[in-house]
Amino acid sequence: MKKLSRRNFLQASAAAGVAALVGSTGMIASAAQASANAEENCIDLKLGGTDPIRMASVNVTAGRVIGYEDQGMYTFRGIQYAEAKRFQSPQPIKAYPNGWQNAMVYGPVSPQDRCLNGTGTINGTEFRTPSGAADMVANETCQYLNVWTKSLTGAKPVLVFFHGGGLSNGASSELACYTGQYFAEREDAVFVSVNHRLNVLGFLDMSEYGDEYKNSAIAGIEDCVVALQWVHDNIANFGGDPGNVTILGQSGGGTKVTTLACMSNTVGLFNKVFVMSGAMSTYSDTKESGLANTRKLVDYLGLKKEEVAERLTGMTYEELYYASTEAGCNWAACYGNGTFESPMVDENGTVNPYAAQRKWIFGTAFSEFNANTKPLINEQDESADLSRITDDDAANRLRAKYGDKTDAFIAAFRAAYPDRSLGHALWLNDMGGFSGLSRWGLIEPNGVLAALNANGVEVYNYIDVYVMPFFGGQTMCHTADIPFWFNSLDTVMYMMRGDEKGARKMADSVSDALAAFMANGDPSTWRLKWKPYTSAEHNTMVFDVKSECKVDFDRALYELMMSK
Repeated sequence: MKKLSRRNFLQASAAAGVAALVGSTGMIASAAQASANAEENCIDLKLGGTDPIRMASVNVTAGRVIGYEDQGMYTFRGIQYAEAKRFQSPQPIKAYPNGWQNAMVYGPVSPQDRCLNGTGTINGTEFRTPSGAADMVANETCQYLNVWTKSLTGAKPVLVFFHGGGLSNGASSELACYTGQYFAEREDAVFVSVNHRLNVLGFLDMSEYGDEYKNSAIAGIEDCVVALQWVHDNIANFGGDPGNVTILGQSGGGTKVTTLACMSNTVGLFNKVFVMSGAMSTYSDTKESGLANTRKLVDYLGLKKEEVAERLTGMTYEELYYASTEAGCNWAACYGNGTFESPMVDENGTVNPYAAQRKWIFGTAFSEFNANTKPLINEQDESADLSRITDDDAANRLRAKYGDKTDAFIAAFRAAYPDRSLGHALWLNDMGGFSGLSRWGLIEPNGVLAALNANGVEVYNYIDVYVMPFFGGQTMCHTADIPFWFNSLDTVMYMMRGDEKGARKMADSVSDALAAFMANGDPSTWRLKWKPYTSAEHNTMVFDVKSECKVDFDRALYELMMSK
């Protein structure tokens, strides 16, 4: 039966009707046939002309996982890869009950602030980062991962995604755009995303209170290591190449991937790292600072040393969460624990020897946390509406910030962004510090990229500058570029309304570049030649509707910003 679009169906029906009416003989028969054809095509249209989804199973080390295949895309969600007692190192799942596991829905997430009993809140700016397809169902056993692939054979490059949310919250299913189905389909790659322990469960150093807790300071990272070991052992059965794995961390995921890259027991588990607007493991996060963080909680609860383990393992999660919050605890990946012996870059500028073996991409968004989205949506601040900001208004506002440097700043902005109105300059990423979140922290003379170059590490740099058209124009902000890189714009297409073609072009450019990097360590594509960032040539790929690799295009602008 021929499959018809709605337009072709109507045309075919009309043609059949006309032929029946104008025929000199057999009018009734022709009309009846036309009616039968129209009914058949209508039924075909109603069903969509597609095949029903089918169950799909894959053998893994612990048994069989049962997912599904839908129009050529295989989806396996909520595969348990490990389990662990509170504050203890994870243990890989050796065998599923009855030999199989349902992998059709997302698994539990790490307990966190938004999962507490009756206290969850909604942020209005979540309009631009809509929630995923599953509820955030929390469980301390949260070691689950998801896999998307076009076929169960072959040796496709593998991407393993570690979500954002600092080290405190988030999940692989938190945002709708986190789905891997679109990237896996377009790029013919295998996409994996991971849940693991967070906050007090994943990063409280209990090593002073029992040998079984010796690595509790990085329990959440150890979960990630076991997930990568699972990928290494099983991904070939999903059509992936275990010898060609790239890890990607966005925001807090940056801390996770930079830490993983520094650990001796991850050698051979991945060879390329992508830090997307990501934080980093730092030399200030030491074993001693982690122990001091734990003592805040112990002192707050007034516990003797011999009481600590029993009390903290026996409390409910809510009690533990509120106590650690009131005590002022914070969560970092502290080196000096387990196989995490030294940070990404130490105080002398030396790159961790294991991290130095990998190829890297570091990049940021135009605004990050300084975007006009928050004041415009949450505060109804019309001064954040790009469509209403004149160049004169922007110049006056910039003058209040930069004083006698304003004219030089405006000239530098117009040189860097010749096609932008001056109002965009109000929303530049203004973060400082040695971080993958900070544009200046990456490109400054003593920044992250310079440190990698000095240690002979190959690194590529980018900035995402596309302007989303909704609400008068929204500068590219923290997290908003994820659906472009994962080519999952369909999950947020309402924000691209009015510039669908431009948004798709941007998404194709960045996702193709990521796929090229995964395949061979070079993100250049047939569309775009992307050169590495070196001490001799400061290359940055500027991603927009029209993307281009540029040299020091915004250095003068940032030098003025950071010298005010």
